[in-house]
Formats: sequence, C-alpha cells, structure tokens
Amino acid sequence: MPRKEDAALNQPPFGPLAPLAPAASAGAEGLETISVLGPIARSSVVDAVAERIRGEILAGRLVAGSRLPSERELALALGINRLSLRAALARLEALGLVVTKHGAGTVVASWRERAGLDALAALAGAMNPTEPAWHALLASILEVRRVLAAEAVALAAERHTADDLATLEAVAAEQNANLGDPIALARGDILFQRAIVRAARNVGLELILNTFARFPDEHPALVGALYDDPVRTVSAYPLIIALVKSGKSDEARILVRQALAAADASLLERQQRKAGIGPTKPEAKSEGAAPAAAPRAKKRGKK
Repeated sequence: MPRKEDAALNQPPFGPLAPLAPAASAGAEGLETISVLGPIARSSVVDAVAERIRGEILAGRLVAGSRLPSERELALALGINRLSLRAALARLEALGLVVTKHGAGTVVASWRERAGLDALAALAGAMNPTEPAWHALLASILEVRRVLAAEAVALAAERHTADDLATLEAVAAEQNANLGDPIALARGDILFQRAIVRAARNVGLELILNTFARFPDEHPALVGALYDDPVRTVSAYPLIIALVKSGKSDEARILVRQALAAADASLLERQQRKAGIGPTKPEAKSEGAAPAAAPRAKKRGKK
C-alpha cells in the first residue's frame, strides 16, 4: 500500500510533467526556459548559478528530458560569462542533475535516477515547510539517518577502542554549552556522529556522513527542524556511549532504531503541528482508543 509520503512526492513539482521540447536555437521553447531563470546577481557567481538552476530542476520547473538553451543564450539570460556558466553546469553534472554532451547541448537529467544523497537536503531547501512534500522529505532524511546511526553504533560496539570512548565522552560533555544554538548543536552532533563512525571503522559510513555535515552551513532552516528539541539530543549521548561500551552490537542496533523511531515520530508531529498541516498519527490512535476503553468500564460497573 503506497505511503502518504510517496503520494506527496508523486505530485507536482515531483510528479511527471510534460517535458519541454528540445531547443535547437533561441526559439519559443528556449525563450520559455530562459524566462524561468532570469538575471542573477554577480556575487559568488558559480555557486549562485548552480544553486539557481538546481532549484529549478528539483522543484520541477525544469523537467527531466528538457534541453537547456545554448551556453550563449543562458549566459546572456543570467548575466554572466560563459566560463562561469560552464563551471556551474559541470557542478550540476557532478550532482547528477544535468547531462552535457559535446555537440548535443545540456539536458536536464532524472534526478531520482542519477542524483545522490545531497539531493534530499537540496530538495527540502527548494520548498516551503508548509508544503506536505517538505514533510515527506524530512521523513525520508530521518529514515536515512536512523538506518545509518543504528548500523554505525552497532559496528562501533564491536570495534571501538578506549580512545574512541574518550572522544565520545568529550564531545558529549561540550554539547551542553550549545543547547541554545541549533547550528552549534548540529555541528557538535556531527562531531559526535563522526566519532561513532570512526569507532565503527567504516570509511563508507564516514563519507555518507559528510552529506549531513554540510547541513549547518547549507541548510540552516532544515537544521532548525532536525534539532528542535536540543535537550533530547544531548540526553541521548550517555545512552549511546553505554551501548558502544557494552560491546553488544545486535542489541545496540535494535535499541538505537527503536529510540530514534520514537524520537523521529515525535519530531515529525511537532513540525506538522507548527505548519498547521493537520492531525498526526499519534492523535488518531489515541482518539480511536477511547471508545474501546469505555465498554470495559461499563462492564465493570454492571458487576
């Protein structure tokens, strides 16, 4: 049965839209694409251009299969030189968002098939937190984080050293000073996660963590949502350290998954309430439980 999150992601701007016809020259189709982009400021040109085009692609306004105008036309529309444009397009190609072929121009790629984990946060950054699709993406980010955290703690329980434990305890102690600053708290939490991953002795997990490590600088609004309960974040550290110390990897994996699942469900509920999106699942369950309790109370009364 399809989930609500999947349904939300299949609606515009994520659902299939009619692709733009390939623009061989500055025809009507090319001009339509150019009008979507508009001029851009000159500060941090390559970053700004890449961010602008990435936002249009991830939001569905530049759809998979549509061909971008020529370099000359794009550079003119954006008010930049062609060298800066090429650098921006190369960055987008590295992210799996466009494909550039000599003699064929630049075509928007299907980001679901080519983009990496970075696209999750970029998608969230391109949307408004009042949109249901934003909450679907937040749920996806939490699920990914939950899987990685559980496995990292389990491996750390098997492979840690005394130095690893000392590092974890030091980072956890420093986090108490960051309770009032979500960005500082997030940076400290990344340090704690990195210490866990290094204790796990898995370079792949550490490279994946680098994606989340960029959140504080690149997606501060998303960080505010992920770390909206700083006390809960800090209070979890002693429990995680104890699981690592225990050396019981299977137990650690299960307990971390369970604890994070409950915490993430609560986080999503708070964010939905804040956005005014409607009732959450926990509320529906509690309302449905009341009628079942009433008949039992009546039976006791008859006795």
